[in-house]
Amino acid sequence: MKPVILNDWVTTPKNPLHSIITKDDDVLPHYHLFYEIFYIMDGSIRHTVNGNERILYPGDIVFLNLKDLHCFYRTSDTFCRHRDIIIRTDFFESVCDFIGEDFKRAYMNNQLSKVLSLPFEQIKRYEEILSNIALSLDTNSSFRQSNIRTLCVSLLNCLITEEVKNDFDYYPIWFRELLNRFHMNDYLQAGLDQILEPFHFSRSYMCRAFQHYMGCTMTDYLNDIRLQQAAYRLQYTDDTILSICYAVGISSISYFNKIFKKKYGVSPRTFRKRRETQNI
Repeated sequence: MKPVILNDWVTTPKNPLHSIITKDDDVLPHYHLFYEIFYIMDGSIRHTVNGNERILYPGDIVFLNLKDLHCFYRTSDTFCRHRDIIIRTDFFESVCDFIGEDFKRAYMNNQLSKVLSLPFEQIKRYEEILSNIALSLDTNSSFRQSNIRTLCVSLLNCLITEEVKNDFDYYPIWFRELLNRFHMNDYLQAGLDQILEPFHFSRSYMCRAFQHYMGCTMTDYLNDIRLQQAAYRLQYTDDTILSICYAVGISSISYFNKIFKKKYGVSPRTFRKRRETQNI
């Protein structure tokens, strides 16, 4: 059977996300010219994506790329409801850009998991967010796109968490504890000396181990986390650039501007202005 090609007729630049609950009329093999994420709310169903078949149950979430060929198999006794989240192509790819080049490359090349299982409480939380987004469509809320962007980041973060979880199994216990400290706000601000303080290995040994496992220096890794937090604050708060610089643990504004521009291609000030323009 020739697959059906589905175009994006429902999103707009101002409303880049659309969601519906589906319980039938989804049995034809098809692929999208947009990005779609769906999760199972009730029941179960056989599903294939790019020839890989599995039975989906409540809490299962599926991430579909452009032109991923997929199909549901319903019979007369099949009951399943799934929430389909349709995301405009340019908007979705801008979210991937925000998360980072490595993530975007891995997602576009289908190198990440297609299916995950989430706690139902998390699914319930997504339902609440989607309900709020739907209500905001009837208002002139300036935070609509910010809310949508935050939801997309949260959904995609499920994939990142899964990858980190898989990678963690290969690390020694002490190294897992070290990585945890990098992601704690108190140590993020305090810097490397405080992060490394409880470990009894020499600093040179830990630097070599970090380079081996992570493929970068500890300073580069720490700065990357700091810049991610800074980018989030630039987008979602009114804090001054100087206060954001200090809040993420960087004491030199000139150094902050330099490494921020190297990561994101623009200065912090321009980055904030671009996000403000997108939310108009």
